[in-house]
Amino acid sequence: MNSSTVRGSHRLDMVNGRHQRRSASFLTAFGGGTLGVVKAMAVLAIAVSLGLVGTGGTYAFLNSSATATPGSTISAGTAALTVGNQSLNWTALAPGKSVTGTFTITNTGDVPLILSAAIAATATGSSTTNPFTISVTNSACPSSGVPTGTLNSTLAAGASTSACLVVTLPANAPSNAQSTNVAITATISGVQP
Repeated sequence: MNSSTVRGSHRLDMVNGRHQRRSASFLTAFGGGTLGVVKAMAVLAIAVSLGLVGTGGTYAFLNSSATATPGSTISAGTAALTVGNQSLNWTALAPGKSVTGTFTITNTGDVPLILSAAIAATATGSSTTNPFTISVTNSACPSSGVPTGTLNSTLAAGASTSACLVVTLPANAPSNAQSTNVAITATISGVQP
């Protein structure tokens, strides 16, 4: 016959007619054995869950946030060009000859710009095909000779530069190029580097 008596923090068990003294433990309250372990784990899980619910379920470290208010105003820059309007009237251009005209480009914005030129030419007269070669170079036209190259320089903010418009009638121009008039438009563009 087995019997148990709990006295203080110790338990006395009578097993096969002998008293055995055992310390009372956490598992003793749940009946001991495997079933007691399961009961103890269930109670522990419920206690942890209630503890988390009671604290709002927060697992994060402490943190804080604030809104930054800039101390200065930030604004976008401007890109703007002006071109000195050149109305150049060249007449009686012979095959193999060139004419040039200098014009000024000013960067009126506040950012540097890489310059480029796009040429449009409309022919009228005896031929509707443009027989001329047209280009814009990086510098003012020389007093003699024909400049070569293309417009591709960088122009600083607030700065000005000269460029040269070059129009050439090739030496091998066809005979129907005679009396052909060409209206030329040079569009100068600036792109921020």
